[in-house]
Amino acid sequence: MQDLHLHSNFSFDSNTNPEENIKSAIKNDIKIMAFTDHMDNFCQNSRDISFDLEEYFSTIYKLREKYKNQIKILAGIEVGIAYENADKINKFIEENPFDFVIGSIHAVEFEDVWSNRKNIEKNPAYYYRKYYKYMLNSVKSCKNFSVLGHIDYIDRYLEDKSVIPDFSFYEDLVEEILKELIKTNRGFEYNTAGFRNDLSHANPKDKILEKYKNLGGNIITLGSDSHFPDTISYKINDGIKHLKDLGFDHISYFENKKEKTIEI
Repeated sequence: MQDLHLHSNFSFDSNTNPEENIKSAIKNDIKIMAFTDHMDNFCQNSRDISFDLEEYFSTIYKLREKYKNQIKILAGIEVGIAYENADKINKFIEENPFDFVIGSIHAVEFEDVWSNRKNIEKNPAYYYRKYYKYMLNSVKSCKNFSVLGHIDYIDRYLEDKSVIPDFSFYEDLVEEILKELIKTNRGFEYNTAGFRNDLSHANPKDKILEKYKNLGGNIITLGSDSHFPDTISYKINDGIKHLKDLGFDHISYFENKKEKTIEI
């Protein structure tokens, strides 16, 4: 079992000691885990959301050695992607020895999605098209990430879920995003945090999963998006079963930025 989306106190929004994450993962029978702390300085104008990479790698490598007989620990990163800074993002990923890179849309035109959630609720038609157009441009220009994170993240933090447009309203843009991922041999993640944020599904919803499979996509990683030890492995087993029910026969993980597969 894997959990490839985990945050620690290197992320601005977590205060968890990395070793506590490892202990929790082992307790919950996780065999492969990835630290994917936030590097969102590329998609934000108002604040520097970064951390000391030298300290980060040093910490993970020490813990990897300490727990090598109990769990596989991957050195990952979650990069907030923005097509305006594509050259910087591509260079950053290329120059650093990450095993695994999640590329996520946390901001659109440097405007944070979470902070803007009230405006999104007031005009969802406008913001949903804008969000997925921005994602498409960013996926096309930011070339070096392994998987696209929580594609329908925009659904997650809206208090009034009834305003979320029907999938058909932005399906054309999602299809283009998925085609671009498939063409460039990148995948996306099944992120179980949706269930912790009052959604009836993980991110992405089944209609996106089904479209990805029908288009020939087959690179999917699983992650809980945990920022605290007590949510590590959250609904991961359910996620594996669900993907199998939808017809997927394997899940993926990455070492040294190279895909490896596990039959399910």
